Amino acid sequence: MTFVHQEVWHWQIATYLFLGGLGGATFAISALIHLFEGCDRKMLSVAVMSSIGFLVLGTVFLLADMLQPLKAIYALTNPRSWIFWGVIFINFYFVSAIAYVIPLLEVWPKINPYVQKIPRGILDLLERFNKLAALTGSAAGFLVAIYTGLLISAAPAISFWNTPALPLLFVISGFSTGAAFLLLLSTFSKNEESWKIIAKLEELDAMLIVTELIILGAYFNFALFLPTGARESAQVLFHSPLFIIGFFIFGLIVPLAIETYGIFFAKHTKKSGHLLVIASVMVLLGGYLLRYYVLKAGLFQFPW
Repeated sequence: MTFVHQEVWHWQIATYLFLGGLGGATFAISALIHLFEGCDRKMLSVAVMSSIGFLVLGTVFLLADMLQPLKAIYALTNPRSWIFWGVIFINFYFVSAIAYVIPLLEVWPKINPYVQKIPRGILDLLERFNKLAALTGSAAGFLVAIYTGLLISAAPAISFWNTPALPLLFVISGFSTGAAFLLLLSTFSKNEESWKIIAKLEELDAMLIVTELIILGAYFNFALFLPTGARESAQVLFHSPLFIIGFFIFGLIVPLAIETYGIFFAKHTKKSGHLLVIASVMVLLGGYLLRYYVLKAGLFQFPW
């Protein structure tokens, strides 16, 4: 039995997958917080504009990897390709996000004059349907986040990827990074009500990390007990110190410990805010490492 590492998707695609999941989840969580909890409109606008920036930057990395014209044309015009559907999801996301964020930008004195140049009728319409845009945007953000896993899992020649557990893992990880990014933003907010949102985000991220650990257990159980390339891929990851230490320990276990301490024992003070900043950064770095190493561990098995 011979195993060969895939050489098609590298760190550029890992970055695209990370930023896609992060951007989609950040918008989805932000919009849902706005709908059900209320939120500082300034922080909300920063979060949504950041999520748009993540998707734009991620698309740049995707295009950088698709510089081969024939490869790009085939992927973008073939409905059987997940990249084709990803483009649709991302366009749906951009329309929803822009429609949602424009009314929020009125709270920024330096940006408001530019917003006021938009015809009043359009602004009133966007304001009127702001919550609807938040709802559709949440759906779009979820689609973008889960698409990043569907894109990888649709590779039947790589058994480690070709499993329903991978899209689920990526979407939960994406929402965990989104919650961590919003937690990071909230700790810098000067709004006195921000600690209520911080508490909600802290609980959300802790639950997402626990869910991610459960899915990881199921995923590696699937991989280790099959005499295929999936088992070899799992072994590659288990023998990668940066995956075990960087992703598993510092990207999941340590942030979960910090957030659990914050939920049950710590009062939300400036000192606990510093701990949350550390935990949030760790979750973000761990989310990137997960995608990088999952791609790196992709192995073709010969003979089939």
